[in-house]
Amino acid sequence: MFKLLAVFAAALILAYISQKNTKAVTSSGYVYKAYRDWAYVLLVVVLVLFAGLRTSYNDTLNYIRGYEDAPVLTEFFSNAENLNPFKNPLFYLFQSIIKTFTSNSQWLILLTSIITQVCFLRFIKRYSDNFLFSIFIYFTLGTFVFTLAAIKQVTAMAILTLAFPYLEKKKWLRFFLIVLIAMLVHTYAIIFAFIPLFRVRPWGLFTYIFIAVTAIVLFNFETAITAFMEQANDLGKTIADYEVFDDNTINVFRLAVYAVPPLISLICQKWVMKGNREIDNTLIHMSIISFAFMVMGTQAGANMFGRMGNYFELGTICILPSMLKKTFDTKSYKLVLAIACVCFFGFFYYANAVNISFDNEYYAISLFSLLF
Repeated sequence: MFKLLAVFAAALILAYISQKNTKAVTSSGYVYKAYRDWAYVLLVVVLVLFAGLRTSYNDTLNYIRGYEDAPVLTEFFSNAENLNPFKNPLFYLFQSIIKTFTSNSQWLILLTSIITQVCFLRFIKRYSDNFLFSIFIYFTLGTFVFTLAAIKQVTAMAILTLAFPYLEKKKWLRFFLIVLIAMLVHTYAIIFAFIPLFRVRPWGLFTYIFIAVTAIVLFNFETAITAFMEQANDLGKTIADYEVFDDNTINVFRLAVYAVPPLISLICQKWVMKGNREIDNTLIHMSIISFAFMVMGTQAGANMFGRMGNYFELGTICILPSMLKKTFDTKSYKLVLAIACVCFFGFFYYANAVNISFDNEYYAISLFSLLF
């Protein structure tokens, strides 16, 4: 996994410098502007190029083949089925616009990577109080690697990050409009329409109701999921049986990693909840929701439930540093941070060197090759 480790190391160095730059600017009484922070800008560029110049990783080849078969813009509108709101019309419209100007599928990969990395890093910079540690989690939890696959989903996730400022300000029309746009890119984004309900304090009555509903679904898995699939089919969104009722289940190691933030928020809630804003409550709930989907993936449909859980990972990435800082004093915090880094890196190594060989799956072209 040398290729991944190289970009990981570069990202951490740039994140560290960016964090120092941010502190220097704010302590001087000035307003921090990300576009003036050379380290932050370079971090975005590095991650965009690593993701956007790939020619192979996970299901990237499927998107390349799909692009090659995609209609140009005039052909897109000639087929009414392309406008079905439950079949990701906005993504395919975007693809057709690019196809109208170039037959080179690499531009689809690059442009979606720009959208994804810019939005994700902007979100982390805005909502994390330890940018360096959050970038560390961004890699080691597997979120960055996930952006190298599932292009429709990560593009929708990127769009959803733009809704959070409106969630904070309770500008509901704009919030739900962005959720709708994301849903037209990837249907599962519709679940974010329920996020305003999760602004309440975690581990109150609402959280336990959510857990109870999850438990009911878990213990009546086949019946509940079948009913959901039938409802989705009635609306025009087809979910194949093999996506859900397969023999693949969530890895126990992965489940344990995702359990950490919810457990900390539960056990240490006396400290974790102190001084929380509504957005902090939402981010904590996102980590709980993510874990809930992973738990459902222990029954079947690891790929589908894992990807549903991925929708909420950014909450964990942003809020975990704050939870640890609130729970431990300065000396203990450094020790816990070191232990957390070792454990997360162990998971990172397992996922990309033991479970799969990242370097055997990831290939890329040079920027020069793309341009010239």
